[in-house]
Amino acid sequence: MKKLFVFAVAAGMFFVACNGGSTPAADSAATAPVDTMNAAPVATAPVDSAAHVDSAAVTAPVDSAAATPAK
Repeated sequence: MKKLFVFAVAAGMFFVACNGGSTPAADSAATAPVDTMNAAPVATAPVDSAAHVDSAAVTAPVDSAAATPAK
């Protein structure tokens, strides 16, 4: 009889843990499902390969040996 009681308690805990209860779970982190098979592709901006790069906007590399004064 004791074994049957332990089995019943274990089965009940399993069914509750697997959401076998009558009330639906209220998950605060749940998100809306996304249909990835029929989703529209995201348009990306075209890259202009002939774009001019301003050389004055590019900074020169810093010489780390000259940046620290000797003590």
